[in-house]
Amino acid sequence: MSRPQPRKSSLSGMSPVAPPVASESVSDPAPEETQSTRSAASTSTPKAEKKPAAKKKYPSKASFYQDPEDTARVRGAILYTMATEGPRSFSDFVHAAVMAEVERLEAKYNDGKQFPGVGPRELPQGRPMGK
Repeated sequence: MSRPQPRKSSLSGMSPVAPPVASESVSDPAPEETQSTRSAASTSTPKAEKKPAAKKKYPSKASFYQDPEDTARVRGAILYTMATEGPRSFSDFVHAAVMAEVERLEAKYNDGKQFPGVGPRELPQGRPMGK
C-alpha cells in the first residue's frame, strides 16, 4: 500500500516580499494571437469565432478614505430615509452620489458629454506635493 501524494497548497510559490502576480481582469485587452494559434484555428475551422469575454460576477471595487464621523452620517442618511427613499445598500448610496457628481462635472466642464474613461493606476498616486 503506497502513501497518497501530498496536496499542493494554493499559497505555494508566494512570497511576502515579492509582489503578487497581477491577475487578468475583464477590462484587460485580450492576449495577442500567436502564429501557432492562428494556424491551428485556420486548419480546424474555416472561420474561427471569438467567444465574448465572460462578465465578472461583481462590479469593480473602489475604495476611499473618509473620516469615521462622515461614514456614520452616510449610514444614518441611508437608515433614516429608507422609508421615503426606499431600501438601498451603502454601495448603492455611494454609487448614486458619486455618479451625480460626475454628471455635474461633465455638464460643467465637458458640455454634458462623458469624460473618457481612465484605467486603474492611471491617476496620480500618493499624496499631492505641498500637502
